[in-house]
Amino acid sequence: MTHLTRSVLIKTIVADEMVGIGGTDYFQNLKSAYHRWEHESSDSLCKKYNKIKNTNISVEILEP
Repeated sequence: MTHLTRSVLIKTIVADEMVGIGGTDYFQNLKSAYHRWEHESSDSLCKKYNKIKNTNISVEILEP
């Protein structure tokens, strides 16, 4: 299993949000999504990641 860090969670969440988004504003949407999620709490990241991946991870198992 991949070592789970905040960075891995953020990249997974942003990738999921970007599916199907294209066009001329793609890079701006990507930057906005990444910026929004990098400022969320670790708990929020875990909850969103759990929804996407159908898992049950918690903040305690995240690596620094």
